[in-house]
Amino acid sequence: MPIPSLELAPFLQNVSPLPLPLASGVAALRCDFMVEAYDDVLFSRMGVTRPASLERAVAKRKSEYLAARYLCKLLLAERGLPTQVGSGQHRQPLWPEGWVGAITHSAGVAVAAFCMFGLDLERWMSDKTADNVESGILVDGERDALAGAWPFTRALTLAFSAKESLFKALYPRVGGYFDFDAAEMADVDWVAGRFLIRLRKTLAPGLEAGRAFEGGFHVMDGQVLTLILAFEPNHP
Repeated sequence: MPIPSLELAPFLQNVSPLPLPLASGVAALRCDFMVEAYDDVLFSRMGVTRPASLERAVAKRKSEYLAARYLCKLLLAERGLPTQVGSGQHRQPLWPEGWVGAITHSAGVAVAAFCMFGLDLERWMSDKTADNVESGILVDGERDALAGAWPFTRALTLAFSAKESLFKALYPRVGGYFDFDAAEMADVDWVAGRFLIRLRKTLAPGLEAGRAFEGGFHVMDGQVLTLILAFEPNHP
C-alpha cells in the first residue's frame, strides 16, 4: 500500500516495504531520515509520543527514535493495533501484548519489522575500528568461520551485527544483558546470505549452550542488515 510520507520530507523519505528473505511472512518497513531536517514538532506531526528520556537528547538520537517509531506506527496501524511503541528499562521496544518485533537504525536508515526475531543494521567498520574491537567481539577460533569472500573488516561487521541481532531476539526470554562471548559464528554462506550462530553459554531454559540459530544478511545502503529467527514458527 502507498506510504504517506511525502508531507514529512525532507526529514523522512523513501518509506517502503523491505523484503526479508529468511522471513517471507514478516512485515517490514524501511526509510531514510535526515538528522539535519529534524525538529521537535515532528513528533506531534507524525503522531509519535516523545518519551521524557529524550527531553535532553541530541537531534541524532531523537531522529533515530522518531523514524523507527513512525515505521512501527505504520505497521501496527495496518493491523488495527495500538500504534505507540514505548521503551523499556533497557531501551528495548515495548510492543502490544501478543506481538513481538524489532527495530534498528544506522547512518540515516531505519528498519522496523514484526515477528519473534532480532534485526540489526550496521555501517561497515574501518580498519582502525576493527583492530580496536575485534577482541571484544570474537572468541577463540571464531575468525576461521568468517574467512571467505569478504575483507575481514566487513566480516567482523557482519559478526558484530549478527550478535546484536541475536541479543535483540533473545532478550525477551533472557530478561537481561549477555556479552558477545555468549555466542559464536559457526558458519557463513556468503553467496546465499545466510549464517549460523551458536550459543556458547546457557542463557535461560530452552536457550542452552550449543543451541544454534539460522540468520540472514543483506547489504543495503553501504551497510549490512542481519536478521535472526529466534524461535521455530510453532514455538509459543
